[in-house]
Order: sequence, then C-alpha cells, then structure tokens
Amino acid sequence: MKTITFFKQFILCFTLGFMTLALSAQSIITIDNNPNSTTTYTTIQDALDNASNNDIIYVQPSNSTYGNAIISKPITIIGRSHSETAKISTLGTISVRSSNVELKGLSTSTISYSLTGAPVAPPFVGFRLYECEVNSSVSLGTFNVPADDVELSGNILRGGVIVDDTASNVEISNNILLSSLTTQHTLTLTVRNNIFRGTSSISITNNDPADGTLILFDNMFTINWNNNGFVNLNNGPFNLTNNLTYNFSFASLDFQSNASGSFTETGSLSNTNPLFTNVDDSISQSFAGTSSAYDSAFRPEDDLTLQAGSPALTTGTGGEQIGLFNSGFNFEKLGNPRGLPSLDITNYDGAVPKNGNINVTVTSKAY
Repeated sequence: MKTITFFKQFILCFTLGFMTLALSAQSIITIDNNPNSTTTYTTIQDALDNASNNDIIYVQPSNSTYGNAIISKPITIIGRSHSETAKISTLGTISVRSSNVELKGLSTSTISYSLTGAPVAPPFVGFRLYECEVNSSVSLGTFNVPADDVELSGNILRGGVIVDDTASNVEISNNILLSSLTTQHTLTLTVRNNIFRGTSSISITNNDPADGTLILFDNMFTINWNNNGFVNLNNGPFNLTNNLTYNFSFASLDFQSNASGSFTETGSLSNTNPLFTNVDDSISQSFAGTSSAYDSAFRPEDDLTLQAGSPALTTGTGGEQIGLFNSGFNFEKLGNPRGLPSLDITNYDGAVPKNGNINVTVTSKAY
C-alpha cells in the first residue's frame, strides 16, 4: 500500500484488472444510481436494453436496488458483493431467456427462466450463477423452455432451488443452501460439495422417480435444534455418498425418506462435528446458530474452512474434502466475485490547490 496520484493509478488498475475481460466483450457498461452519479444508466433494464451481445455490465454498490431484469441476450452482470457492508450490488427479480448469461457478486430476490419479452430461440445454454445471494427462489427451466449447461457455484441460496424437467446438465456445487431442493430431472443433475443449513430439518425432493436416482455426494447437512432432526428425502430414489450430518445442539440429524421413497447411503459421517475453523452455536445468527435468517455479514468471525483435525478433510470422493472448499475452491461468504480485483479508497487529501493533484491511498485485492 502507498500514497499515489489517484487518476494515474485508477487508469493503471482498471487497465490491468479488467483487460482480459474487455478483450472478450464488445464493451463494458457501468451502472450507478448513487447521488451525483454521472453514469448513463441507473437501472439494470436500461443498461440491458442498450447493451450488445456479450457486453459486461458492472453494478456499482448502492443502498437501493437497480430494479428488475429481463435478460434476452448473452450478457455478463457483475456486482461488488452480495453482503459486504456498504458495498452491496442489488437487483430485483431476474428473468433469464437467453443463452450465455453469467451473474456474479449480486444480491437478488428471484431467478427464473421466462418467456417474457421478444422471442429468443431455445434451448437456453450456458447459464452461470457465481458468488450471488438469492433471497427467494431459483427456478431452472420452465414450461417448454429447455435449459442446458447450468452451473450454480459459490452462492448463498436462501429460498428453494427448483430444477424443472426441462433443465439438463445442471451442476449445483460449493453453495450454502438455506431452504429446499426440488428436482423434476435427475439424469444429468450433480449436487456436490454444498452445505445444506436448516433449523429443525432439511427437505430434498425428487419428484420424478421414473427419471432416475438423485445422487448427492460430498455435501454437509447441518442444523441447530434441541431435538433430533431429519434430512427429509421426499419421493426418490436417492443415492447418498460421503455426506456429513451434524446437529450443533448435540442432538442427532439423520436421513429419512417418506413412505413412497427410498435411499441408499454409503460413506456417511453421521452426526459428526465438521470442526469449522470458527463458528459459535450460542449466537443465533452465526452459521452454527439457531436463526433461520442466517446473515453471512452478521458475524465476521465465522469461518467455514476446516480445522486441521476435521474428519471431513479427506473423506469425500477420491479423498477430497466434504463441503465448500474441496480442491482449493475459494468460497467467498460476502459474495466478492472470485478472480476480479476490488479497489478501496482508504485515505485522500481533504483540500488541494487549484489544478493540483489529489493524493489518494488505494488498496486492492483480488478474490
């Protein structure tokens, strides 16, 4: 860190940090709805309507939402974070109806596939959701609208996740899921290395048993409930491999299926403390706490990496970790997009003479 002349350093950081992204896009659009902003667009839909295919839209942090989005062209939308204090980029509902859509570092309410807007030929291929927080539901595929090659990774998913029977080649990995998972299509669905966090129970549903077995491997299932809890496996069948269950109240958390369902289970670490580096089961909004409204920013000390003695470090498939951080995956709990630099101005001159330089201290970090 050092004191530098702001304008020269900003140009340098911008050029070095985003050059590779710029090479693959027609243009980069920044939207900002903060007071005194001079950007051309202050809502996400205005920016989308005026963007070209494969453009990148950067969403500045703001105390207010940038509105709802109907995405009808290949596009990348990147925010600063979903939970970092005073640096949150917020959208409303997002309707995806194009191939090659990528979303990073955003807080949003719902994500779904939609037929709203000008026709876009299906199938919708190549949807990526990274380092986002979705406060309601994520619906993949919809009536007669196939979705193919879908990846959800590094997110906090507060509402239900629904995989429709029109969705194929879906991977749900390295996420925190705070609600239910429901699927109508299992043949090409991968569910691995997630943490399912509930309060008294967790619900997973396979609604099309004739389609095949829902396989869940290398996941953690945790609750904090002062009675015995269950991971409810509805319908089925299910194949559970190398998963971990734990109830922070020291009661039990076990798998159970309803009368019409079935499951097989191998390699489980049942009722086993994962030994997270730092959680506190006495604080309700800690990851190990009792609150259903877990907030990743509420207790900054929370650290879901595993201690050296954790039984989950090498007991996943192929000797990998169970949970979020397998194969060195960098889970960013505040939703800072991985691989992109962020800039913070930490100090600057209060007054300078006319035509003088402003000396600014800038720190940068790539997540």
